[in-house]
Amino acid sequence: MTDSASVRRPHVDYPPIPNGMDYLDSVVDHLSGEPKPRDLKYAVLHLQAAAEVLLKARLLQEHWSLVFKDPGRADRSRFESGDFESCGTAEAVSRLRNIVGVDLPKAAIDEINQLAKWRNALQHYGVTVPAPAVESRAARILDFLLLFIAENLLPGLSGRDAMYAGEGEYHIRARLTDMRAVIEARMDRVRPVIASVAERTVECPECGQLALVVGSSPLQCRFCDEEHRSAASIAEFYVGVTLGKEWEPGYEDSATWPIETCPDCTEHALVLEAETAAAPGRHTPLCFACGTVLQNSGG
Repeated sequence: MTDSASVRRPHVDYPPIPNGMDYLDSVVDHLSGEPKPRDLKYAVLHLQAAAEVLLKARLLQEHWSLVFKDPGRADRSRFESGDFESCGTAEAVSRLRNIVGVDLPKAAIDEINQLAKWRNALQHYGVTVPAPAVESRAARILDFLLLFIAENLLPGLSGRDAMYAGEGEYHIRARLTDMRAVIEARMDRVRPVIASVAERTVECPECGQLALVVGSSPLQCRFCDEEHRSAASIAEFYVGVTLGKEWEPGYEDSATWPIETCPDCTEHALVLEAETAAAPGRHTPLCFACGTVLQNSGG
């Protein structure tokens, strides 16, 4: 009879690199096939966790104190025991840029920030997000993280960490190809539908695809099927997420805030810097309520 006290029990052993790669592996597992609501939930949670762990792993390569919320009060014994409060994702990005010299693409950081909002909503009060929106954003963030691993983490790794990062990056990238194929197939089905309304089709701030048709009721993204009842609120959402402009009290009265009252329908939903499927790369004044496109002398 085996003495239960002598049986070796498994223990948790996930240093930063294996931990981050395991989170990424979990994300692609949860998003493979036909993901259920529970799969989407854990894909969001684990992708946000992966982003935070891997960004901080690069800070660790520079110096262990950089992962402390307050590096000035960093303590080696507390670091080694894990008994400390670490910096958040936004601060990790700032330190990577200002201390380490790694300037991350703004588009990728905007994606991660939106993901963090989904994560926070899930943690505290719940969230409703269409499956295609999760898949689409996850694919873009995975793409960014795999590039970050290859360019900014792998050169400084060795041994077990290098093995985890190298092999994990290879296998996850292969599975990401399948995810992209699914997304592209859906967009292929959508393109003929939005071709006739390209002048009032903009990027959906929920899924990031150029498939949100405005100027109708309800406003609906043809890719992720997300519906919006209020033109004013989706205009603000678009400006905040897609254009990356932070709203502040009184900002709506500022000349720099790119939303005005539409002269045709009088709704406060005229986005001055919209980028439409009909005029990619150009600012087009477009009313999200009535679909009016105003003349714009600027580029």
